[in-house]
Amino acid sequence: MAQTIIEKFHERVSSHPAKVAFRYKANGDWRDITWRTYGDTVKRVAKALMSLGFTHGDKISLLSNNRAEWHITDVAAMSIGGATAAIYATNSPEQVAYIVSHSESKVAFVDVPEQLEKILKMRAELPALQKVVVFEGYQGDADSDFVMTWDDFLRSGDGIDDAKFDEATAKVKPEDLATFVYTSGTTGPPKGVMLTHGNIWFTCNSSNAHIPIPEGEEARALSYLPLSHIAERMLSHIYQIYYGGTTWFAESIDTLQADLQACKPTYFFGVPRVWEKFYAGVTAKMAAADPNDKKTKLAKKAVELGKQVTQAEQEAVARGGKASDAKIPLAVKVQHAALDKLVLHKIRAAFGLEECNLPLSAAAPLAPELIWFFHSVGIKITEGYGQSEDNGPTTWNPPDAVKIGTVGTPFPGLEVKIAEDGEILVRGDNVMKGYYKDEKATQETIDADGWLHSGDVGELDEHNYLKITDRKKDLIITAGGKNIAPQELENRLKSSHPLISQVVVIGDKRPFLTALVTLDEEKAPGWGQEQGIEGGISEIANHERTIKEIEGAINQLNQGLAKVEGVKKFRVLERDFLQEEDEITPTMKVKRKKINEIYADTIEDMYDKASAQGAGAKAPLRK
Repeated sequence: MAQTIIEKFHERVSSHPAKVAFRYKANGDWRDITWRTYGDTVKRVAKALMSLGFTHGDKISLLSNNRAEWHITDVAAMSIGGATAAIYATNSPEQVAYIVSHSESKVAFVDVPEQLEKILKMRAELPALQKVVVFEGYQGDADSDFVMTWDDFLRSGDGIDDAKFDEATAKVKPEDLATFVYTSGTTGPPKGVMLTHGNIWFTCNSSNAHIPIPEGEEARALSYLPLSHIAERMLSHIYQIYYGGTTWFAESIDTLQADLQACKPTYFFGVPRVWEKFYAGVTAKMAAADPNDKKTKLAKKAVELGKQVTQAEQEAVARGGKASDAKIPLAVKVQHAALDKLVLHKIRAAFGLEECNLPLSAAAPLAPELIWFFHSVGIKITEGYGQSEDNGPTTWNPPDAVKIGTVGTPFPGLEVKIAEDGEILVRGDNVMKGYYKDEKATQETIDADGWLHSGDVGELDEHNYLKITDRKKDLIITAGGKNIAPQELENRLKSSHPLISQVVVIGDKRPFLTALVTLDEEKAPGWGQEQGIEGGISEIANHERTIKEIEGAINQLNQGLAKVEGVKKFRVLERDFLQEEDEITPTMKVKRKKINEIYADTIEDMYDKASAQGAGAKAPLRK
């Protein structure tokens, strides 16, 4: 039996070569790549690498958007004992150079000439880099000794005997390094998380026991989040090999809805921002519908019955059982079944999730209100938790026993405990080998007993479900000594009003809490028109009606909080946080330290005007 994902890959190629491995769009049509072609191309890429002197223990960098060549190149490198350093396509030339240099990559692969330019700009700082291979669009106008087209690269390995490839593949062992995952750098330069083949294989087996995905051709995933992110890489790449399903490639994040409707994934991973946008879209449509229309009334009735069913399921899980143990009144069950086929199925189909039996969310907290809604319409989101340092998952809600408001129970084979200071600790075979070339950081993260210190604060309930309360470093300790978890306040405020996109609560060592609020740039223009506000996002953010609207949402939030926990002042910013400005990570996590630096004057202004009554009365000009 297979002991690495590489061995599993070759089993898949051998067992069902004619089945479809990938689907991608070209000239408006969806096109197929079979497992046979996948396997043949992996071998050609591996042999081409070998022709360049690439050997066991060497590294490559991958700077590309999601596409079949990404998967192929990654598997090829791993097949001959190499390791991949994945780079976000949105990274700057300096950020790209840091990872290529730090990982000591011999070969870099890029998808288009625009990405090649980033490397060429920083070439003087990359003495170890021998070649750059461009997947498409390269016209051969750079140094031919340094840059190759994809086709020329493939041909370069045709003289290598297949036996050498087989020999190299047979040498790959579970303890070998498989990949780097570079952290998003919310607190400084990214660190290279080292994951072994053993880490990956343990995660696959443990995941299969905890949140199994149907095996075979019927398993479909849509790849749209960056493959540099551990969750996307595991779900649409590694698990695809493990389960033998089909990965579809979205054209872009802008076409996500249409791509979902085409793919109809059987499992789908969405970061909270994606689910939030889905929720905002459907609730806006329901709010705009004629309340007296029969279809509107029927839809509301269907969602209400879905909530009653969800409530019964939650009560069953709270007792330590499963959702299937729910005690649902017969009348509710019959009505719900009828309206599910008539109404709720159409709502799921509008998202492209009518065949999705495993909707997943992680990377950041998802507001319970949103999970309740999606469960009510039959999209049973299972929320989980983990980090790159343990190959993605630590805990996950079992699909048949989701407890809303938690991130589930530990994966089989993992130990999870809460330290005296509330920090979540995890130990098991998916915990990383360490940070590359950073023994100090490794020892700070993994203690002498093998416990990974997550940096997150949480608690386990009586049924071993984990609840995340905050990041250890993000906890706010006010000047009065009160410990406050900002993420909980931020998520509640974000979910309270469709106009709000992002919230950052501030207050560490301060006398009271304040907040920076950004507007949803898709919803704000329409709302502004309804309110008679002329102009774009900047004018809307500065308008007194907008300030009043956000103030109302904050006042409502404060009503359910102790006085010291309430937000006393706020500012509405003139645009949303941007990755290009280094304000959020590629997975849309807020970089608190950076935002505190960028908006230092705005923050100080809120505290300097402490004598002002109520919440902030004016939005500042955008810095």
